[in-house]
Amino acid sequence: MMTTRHLPQTAVSPASFHKWLSILICALNSIYFLLNMITMQKLGIGAVQFIVAIFSGYCFYTSSKGLYRPWHSYTLLSLLTLNILLSISIMELVAGATYWGLALPFWYYSLFGLKKGFIFSAVVILLSAVVILIRTDTNIFMPFRTVFNFTLVYCSIWLVCHIYEVQNQKTSKFLRSLALQDGLTDLQNRHALKADFRAFHNSFDCLHMLIIDIDHFKNINDKYGHDIGDSVLINVANVLKECVQGKEIYRLGGEEFVVLYIDISDMEAYTKAEEIRIAIEKSVFYSHKEDIKLTVSIGVSSLHPDHEFADFLRAADQKLYQAKHEGRNKVCS
Repeated sequence: MMTTRHLPQTAVSPASFHKWLSILICALNSIYFLLNMITMQKLGIGAVQFIVAIFSGYCFYTSSKGLYRPWHSYTLLSLLTLNILLSISIMELVAGATYWGLALPFWYYSLFGLKKGFIFSAVVILLSAVVILIRTDTNIFMPFRTVFNFTLVYCSIWLVCHIYEVQNQKTSKFLRSLALQDGLTDLQNRHALKADFRAFHNSFDCLHMLIIDIDHFKNINDKYGHDIGDSVLINVANVLKECVQGKEIYRLGGEEFVVLYIDISDMEAYTKAEEIRIAIEKSVFYSHKEDIKLTVSIGVSSLHPDHEFADFLRAADQKLYQAKHEGRNKVCS
């Protein structure tokens, strides 16, 4: 089951980047609008720059109010790209409008990610090269040499942006795995449990939580040492993976584990908890001295409409306490 998690950003978010880019574009296009309309009498390109300035100002306003939408970025960059291409087509080449095209790959990758950034950058280099190539209206202009140099510079910047974005995605993926994964058992951790709870709570009406606690685990650490205790935790995690058809398995901390089940009845949740209890009871956990047998106590809670995460967890924990109070190696729901 895939979930939508709201995780900490490991880099500047597209929404934040969009906000500050929009105010920058608004300021620049306002300046160029005044120059083209008043000084150079370029009414066509001035009108486009006026539209870009107005829309980018709108984007900054909505972002500041927390109303950012992805289509804002697509529209803003489309208008900006059109503005740059028109400037290259209309303005004198010595004016240097082509220089602004060199910034586009960085903006594309920052706002749209690796795949779309690559596609948009490729489209722009092709369009820019064609526009420059057909600009043969002056004797001092050497189209093939200009296209060659512009293409090399653009591709160099594009390559740097692409490499940076690839590395950024790898780093983000690694940091998120550290934030959401238990380092010992490779199960998901408490942070992932909270994130999944929020996603499931908004999408499903029926949700069950199982808290699984290893009985007398302290005795194992005291008798065999913490290295054997860690090995036992890893083996218990492996048994849970075999029993649970899904990825919603978490290590809550210490010797406590959590399993989430979606869209099953109370009886089915109890039955699955019993299957887990029996599977662990029948398993043998080895040490270098002797075989280790384990039992677990399990508390089961069902989600109520008014439950927050702490309420849901507390309800399961109360059932776990009941199972331990009644002699352990037991499921209570």
